[in-house]
Amino acid sequence: MKKVVVESLILIRRGINSMTNRQKQKGSKFERDMTIELNKLIERGKFKKVPASGAMGTALQEGLLCGDIVGDVQYFPKKFRLEAKTGYMKENKDGKYFHLRKEWLDKIKMEALQTNSFPALIAHFENAKSGVKNFVVLDIEEFAWLINEITRIQRDISEDILLSD
Repeated sequence: MKKVVVESLILIRRGINSMTNRQKQKGSKFERDMTIELNKLIERGKFKKVPASGAMGTALQEGLLCGDIVGDVQYFPKKFRLEAKTGYMKENKDGKYFHLRKEWLDKIKMEALQTNSFPALIAHFENAKSGVKNFVVLDIEEFAWLINEITRIQRDISEDILLSD
């Protein structure tokens, strides 16, 4: 086991060293900024950045260390596990767009399944001056689960009110 951990750390270090410091800093800053933003926007939420941006968990295949941001929201039935992406802007004659990779969604969904978490990808349009800047991407099944959960809770509240009258 110790050998596996050492080999994994070497692979992680090589991967990190192959990235420029600017890329690492930009990704880490975005993760920190989004953690702060989520904590401001979501009532009773507690979000935090995962140390080493989930690289250690991915190498060791340990779900609890995977993802870039994890969060817990009081009364929400699952923890959140978010993959953060920045710097994937492209531009063509029609304007700017974000390059989305299927593998990112597959990765965070698999990691969330391992930990019974709610998976999502959080990203932003780099250098956006107006309009949508930060956004969340969900698998349609996760989106449907979220809507159904909210609907169920609202129904239960409505039924409780009717029963108490």
